[in-house]
Amino acid sequence: MLTRIVTALIGIVAAVGIVTYGGFVFALAVLTLGMLAWYELQRMAANKGFHVYSITGGGGVLALLVLTGWFCINNCDRNLLFPLMIMVLVVALVAVCFEGLLRHCNWGEANWAGDVALTVFGLLYCGLLFSHVLLLRSVQGPQVHFLRAMEYGEALLWTVLIGTWASDTFAYFVGITFGRHKFCSVSPKKSWEGAIGGYLGSMSLVILLAHHVLGICQFDAHIMGFVIAVSAPIGDLVESVLKRNFEVKDSGKLLPGHGGVLDRFDSLLFTAPLTYYVLLHGNLWK
Repeated sequence: MLTRIVTALIGIVAAVGIVTYGGFVFALAVLTLGMLAWYELQRMAANKGFHVYSITGGGGVLALLVLTGWFCINNCDRNLLFPLMIMVLVVALVAVCFEGLLRHCNWGEANWAGDVALTVFGLLYCGLLFSHVLLLRSVQGPQVHFLRAMEYGEALLWTVLIGTWASDTFAYFVGITFGRHKFCSVSPKKSWEGAIGGYLGSMSLVILLAHHVLGICQFDAHIMGFVIAVSAPIGDLVESVLKRNFEVKDSGKLLPGHGGVLDRFDSLLFTAPLTYYVLLHGNLWK
């Protein structure tokens, strides 16, 4: 427990510094996390005999994150970014299939469909979803005060992070206090009581911050709160299913007491992209 607490404190300090600084430092941090997540997925899949392709799949993840980071750092037009992201995904998809054919025809790898499918999944999971963390931090808007004066995108990302963390925290403490009914076989320790506590705690905090800090209207703040409160546990359960299928306890060992990158950022990979599109649809920034 002590190791877990120390790691968490170091992580919080690092996160505050990186998110606050933004720009190249933040883009480099997300790029590093995305590639580490890819490596963890590759290692987990190998535990069950699958081969997730490094060159075409990992190269696609790298290209997506570098492209998105460059656009965000230079504040370029997102109308130009999204077609380029689709192009990268299409090229990477074709390249992955081609590499799979080469391996199947020349080296006799039998599990072609499984290897290709997992590589494409990793491309979307670690590349496309992580790239939206960059997009969320780069959202433009009026300067806001959230403990201190900060950029709109920074305050927005903190709102999503706090809402995501609150989901797990409230679920844990409500679950160990009142939990009686099992929630999901994938995570036997989770309870319906904990899930409801996590949902209510996360949604309440997000609505409060979105409306009073970000200046988002009540209706859109409630939608944002609902999306984060629902998608955070889904992201956690998806990663739990992956680990159970690959028969591993943690996705990695990078963070002592916490596991790997995917163990810590699984929920954010769902909350950040969905929040971004909720805001995009609501046209809540210029």
